[in-house]
Amino acid sequence: MRLGFFTSIEGWGGSETYLLSLMKGVRDAGHVPALFGIEGTRLYCEAREANIECVAWKGLKNISVNGVPVVTGVPAGSATRENEDATETSLRQGYDGHAAATTVKQLFLRGMPHGLKLLAGNVREVLMLRRLFRNHRVDVMHVNLNGYEVAGVACKLCGIPSVGWHCIMPYHDPSAMRRWLLKWTCWSYSVMGGMSQACVDAWRGLSGLPTRRCRMVWNGIDLSKYKAKSSLRRSVSDAFQILAVGRLHPMKGFNVLIKALGLLNDPRVILIVAGEGSDDQKLKTLAAEQPCSQTIHFLGHREDMETLYQQAHCLALPSVSHESFGFVLAEAMAFGLPTITSDFGPLPEINIDGETGLVVPSGNAESLSRAIQHLADHPDECVRFGRNGVRRAMECFSKERMVTSMMDIYKGLI
Repeated sequence: MRLGFFTSIEGWGGSETYLLSLMKGVRDAGHVPALFGIEGTRLYCEAREANIECVAWKGLKNISVNGVPVVTGVPAGSATRENEDATETSLRQGYDGHAAATTVKQLFLRGMPHGLKLLAGNVREVLMLRRLFRNHRVDVMHVNLNGYEVAGVACKLCGIPSVGWHCIMPYHDPSAMRRWLLKWTCWSYSVMGGMSQACVDAWRGLSGLPTRRCRMVWNGIDLSKYKAKSSLRRSVSDAFQILAVGRLHPMKGFNVLIKALGLLNDPRVILIVAGEGSDDQKLKTLAAEQPCSQTIHFLGHREDMETLYQQAHCLALPSVSHESFGFVLAEAMAFGLPTITSDFGPLPEINIDGETGLVVPSGNAESLSRAIQHLADHPDECVRFGRNGVRRAMECFSKERMVTSMMDIYKGLI
């Protein structure tokens, strides 16, 4: 089968890691994956390095003529200097030849309600993607959803079966038009699904889709890359290192984790934060205000996650919104780390309270502080949670299991 994978995200995170892993798994299973992505992103570049066909539906830096995005839809690697020159000439002609029309159009758009402008932009994107998908046919299109995407509508117009895969939980958008699109676009996919049952149930409740059109497949990791710690044993008086990994964004609840350490104020407990994002300075300022500020360390972006997992005694993920699976949870379990999570969305589904770790109320620093104290004071329980986590990761969160389950969905649509 020739399988397409569509994404509109420019950054790099759990959903992009998931998509790259899935495409490699599909390729290794003897099928042909093709990424429909944004040229210049890390995902696009890594897919090319993995010899996965890449089709650019737009570039990292949007170029427009008269407010209309210029999208080549050219397979990666096929661009030549002649193509670039031709594009530049075309852009120049567009600007020179339509200056008056542009002024009129801008005046017209300025008075148009936001909802109508949003709708017009989405219609334009549907038509552009329809042309692209017709020129690069696939048997099934997998669309990564981080909100709403109109790629499913384009697939429907092309007669291509599509799978809409939600990588975040539903959220409230202040725009009425976007809220309508969140619901309506779900119906454009042949199958809608997600990487946790909580995520699927939430989107099904929002969209009203029947259960028969919804699927759940847990995220999977390449377990061959992870080796469980030889031992988590430590004495009660030893240092207890907590690892927090992810984008520094309000959704992750890292501010709650820092406040929990401040309430605990235990010199044994060390917090290591690995990641970068918009909340970087806010979190550092908050950490500096805590009585235990000297035990809170920010590492920024790190690629050597195996080293950090090996050095840690526990992983904390106190997310308060958006989280659809918690990729780092599966990784931490594979390393044999006990985990502490909030009870938001899918996290209790992944981290079983009292079996692989502890689950606390979302946004509650006091409860999180008590959970940290409990693990720091009970080393034997950490060992038990870690062993259970390794077993759960092997049974539920393997890449092979994920790829096989997704392939069953794709095959069922042909």
